[in-house]
Amino acid sequence: MVQLTAGGTPPALFGVAARLPARRPSSARRTSDLQVTPHPTWDQDLLVRAAARDAVVDGHGRLTETASARLSAVLDNGSVLSRLTAPLPRSVVEAVTGHPTVSGFRAGLRALADAGLPPDSLDAALLDDLPTVRLVSGYGRIAELGEPPRPRPTPLVGVCTGWAEDATAHRLSQTGGHLLSRTPEAPGFPAMLDHPADFHLEHPSRSSSMHRRRILEVTAQEQELAIYEYFRDSHVDRDGREGSLHEYELHAVADRDSLVLSAITVTPRALPFPECPLASGNVHALLGTSLRAADSEVKARLPGTLGCTHLSDVLRFLRFVEPLGARIAGGGH
Repeated sequence: MVQLTAGGTPPALFGVAARLPARRPSSARRTSDLQVTPHPTWDQDLLVRAAARDAVVDGHGRLTETASARLSAVLDNGSVLSRLTAPLPRSVVEAVTGHPTVSGFRAGLRALADAGLPPDSLDAALLDDLPTVRLVSGYGRIAELGEPPRPRPTPLVGVCTGWAEDATAHRLSQTGGHLLSRTPEAPGFPAMLDHPADFHLEHPSRSSSMHRRRILEVTAQEQELAIYEYFRDSHVDRDGREGSLHEYELHAVADRDSLVLSAITVTPRALPFPECPLASGNVHALLGTSLRAADSEVKARLPGTLGCTHLSDVLRFLRFVEPLGARIAGGGH
């Protein structure tokens, strides 16, 4: 659990990950990446390219792809999804195009199951990330363009631990200070992998972009499921330097049948503000809950300053443990 130090200051981060665990035998994994580039500036349209893959690993460590997905999209400066290109049913594309990717968008996605968008699918997972695109791009804007040296309105106050009232981000926003310092350098993602096949063929890094990567691995262990998750949001500057902005690792254990969590720990590796790591210490609130209800339980148990917007994205992704666990039992089908 992350706690305040004896001096009452927030804890230190654990540092960016240099190497990721090798894939484990008798497991299933879901990987995804989402790249956001400004068109032509961060205050205007945003171009999104995303890809994902599901795979199973047999008892000898051999990996077999079971599903894949790709999409490209354009969000305007009002976060409206103005264009979506993906191999989806026409009814799904038409249902989401032209609508803001803000509050209510994810609920709308869940309502499209009968139209051809199963909630456990890779396509649904990629579309579910679109509501965070404008927030993520805001950090890219700050990193590249800075912010005007004057007090600013603070609509984010209270939304998460890092933006708690009187916390560092709030104080800087009121005094006109720079919200974002130089991010810690992130190693090239392919170099972090134990084997190239551990992750899908992702979109190459581009200068002046934001890049989100996820790994969720579920391993069968008798009557339990061992869960590993990695999450990184990074910014690639104009010179091609990639810095880690939000980075977490998660380990958890759940009952194989009920999916009830019996253990969970989160390691905060890179975060923008000193108070951000405090949210990781609150994940114990999810113990005893079922991952079938991960979406609603995260929202109910880690609201506002008890949680972190990006950590919630990590925890909500645990809703895919059930379909991945089923693929282990079903031999990948």
